[in-house]
Amino acid sequence: MPNLPLSQPDGEHRITIPWLQNVAATQRSPAPRPIGREILGVSSAAALHSPTSMSTPLDPPPSHRVNFVRAFLASALGTGLSRVLGAARDVVIAGLLGASASSDAFWIAFTIPNVFRRFVADEGLTGAMIPALAQARAEEGPEAVRRLAASTFGALVVANLVLCLVGILAAEPLVLAFAWSWRDDPEQLQMATTMTRWMFPFVAMVSTVSFFEGLLNFRGHFFVPKIAPGLVSAGMVAGALSLSTRLEEPAFSLVIGVLAGGLVHVLVNLVPLWRLWGRVGLALRMTPRLRALLSEMSKVLAIGVFAQINLLVLRQLATSLPEGAVTHYVNGTRIVDLAQGMVAVAIGSALLPNLSASVAEASWGRFRSDLTGALRLAAFLLLPIAVVVYVWAEPAAALLFRHGRYSWEDTLVTASAVRYLVPFLLAVAAVNILKRVFFALEDRTTLLVVGGMGVALTGVIGTLLVSAHGVAGLSLALSVA
Repeated sequence: MPNLPLSQPDGEHRITIPWLQNVAATQRSPAPRPIGREILGVSSAAALHSPTSMSTPLDPPPSHRVNFVRAFLASALGTGLSRVLGAARDVVIAGLLGASASSDAFWIAFTIPNVFRRFVADEGLTGAMIPALAQARAEEGPEAVRRLAASTFGALVVANLVLCLVGILAAEPLVLAFAWSWRDDPEQLQMATTMTRWMFPFVAMVSTVSFFEGLLNFRGHFFVPKIAPGLVSAGMVAGALSLSTRLEEPAFSLVIGVLAGGLVHVLVNLVPLWRLWGRVGLALRMTPRLRALLSEMSKVLAIGVFAQINLLVLRQLATSLPEGAVTHYVNGTRIVDLAQGMVAVAIGSALLPNLSASVAEASWGRFRSDLTGALRLAAFLLLPIAVVVYVWAEPAAALLFRHGRYSWEDTLVTASAVRYLVPFLLAVAAVNILKRVFFALEDRTTLLVVGGMGVALTGVIGTLLVSAHGVAGLSLALSVA
């Protein structure tokens, strides 16, 4: 039988022999991962015409684009509803507590478990887990995916037990780490410490939801994991409305709401999880794949540490300002998060499973197409949103927060913070998308370098600006960094 080529360069006659093509595909060596210009589509002609490049199409099939759009829309809808519930929560808190000492104490106490969740949840978990699951499926098949999921769940349970115990026992030093100036105010320090202890189990709830989110995103389901955090906000609203008048300190009604909402937002994820995965096992064993995942996760966590140091620096600077500054700054960031979260977070969540699958399959044309399409979509949606946020900062702040004890002066300070955060809105949106590229490629070094530079800039610029410009200086420092 003659040695027929499987394919010829474009323009020439192609001869395809199915069984021979399958044999050749199994013998083909894996493609090296492209870097830099090659991912963006400006690689050399030799690379573009190599046998490996010819083996994967430069453009994804229409069905792939449709799946991405569906994933984005589901994620955007879930995120949007969650952010709306978050806005309702902020309206209720502003009306209940205003910009007061108890409000500042609650926000510091709520910040601490949300900082520690980065160690066992959010992108630290999903950013390492989804690429690992994709690799396990490509190399060993579905059973390897289930084994990795079970061992990851077991490691997560152990980590949560340790983390919650440490957080509860060390609550007061943790509060001082975020609000050192409160050492001279024992009453506010004690209030924040007590709230922190009660809310620390929230870390375990959020990390469980992040684990479920990784599994569901891997199966192409995005809506429920994205709307679930809104149920925490709904719990806080319900707690405030039903319990605030029955407690000596109304702020503690929010603590009860956090715990109740956190439990509900775990339970709602069980329905799609059971439908798409069946029973998810729990295994307390260290496997090579789990070891590799934990290694990657530790690098992602190191990146997340920089973000938390940023947060710690900004909170310390805010607590050095007059009473209410923490609340003004938090509320300003809420408006910006509401604007960008529906777009950037949704695009990033829909993008990561696709990029991870493309890397596992060495489909670099599809990888490049997904990335450029995501960036174009984000720019198309976010540029007009940024203009609207800047122009309508005062009406938005008044609509959301000018209720009850939240004064007009508080509203103006919040609106000023929002305007200075508009550059941050655009920058963080781009970062939310681009870091998925590095997660999928398992390149953490670049993100570590960028994160370290951001911390240094935030500390220096924030210290210089906060004394002269107050809360607006904090916002400007974050935008510049």
